[in-house]
Amino acid sequence: MKKEQKDQESNSVSFSKTEDKETRILRLKQQIAASVWIQALALISEAVNVTKLFYLEDEEPGSLEILNGVWIQAIGQLIEAIGVSHQILSEDTPSLLIGQRTAITGDWLQSIGAAIEAVGGEKTHQDAIRQQEDGFVP
Repeated sequence: MKKEQKDQESNSVSFSKTEDKETRILRLKQQIAASVWIQALALISEAVNVTKLFYLEDEEPGSLEILNGVWIQAIGQLIEAIGVSHQILSEDTPSLLIGQRTAITGDWLQSIGAAIEAVGGEKTHQDAIRQQEDGFVP
């Protein structure tokens, strides 16, 4: 009888540990989602400020690419945040897969935006070398 009781206690401890692990996993996923949303807000803020700067300064080689790249990244980050949140709120596999696809699409957009921004930054940098002037590359 003691062995049966010990086995039952062992099973309840394992179940408790599993439940704690699942709770911790969910909490970490929620923290990741919050971080992704913070990044989205920060990128939108950067895009707004780069836009203001673009319209205040004289246009330089590469500045339009930088502006477009930052906005594409911000949109991509926003789409990723929506996808990550969708995954956390999913209650079935098809919904989870939609959230994953949305997050991945956002990642691709961010990558494309970063590439466009880098091309613009390179143009700005090369022009600054030629002109011996300061250029700003965010």
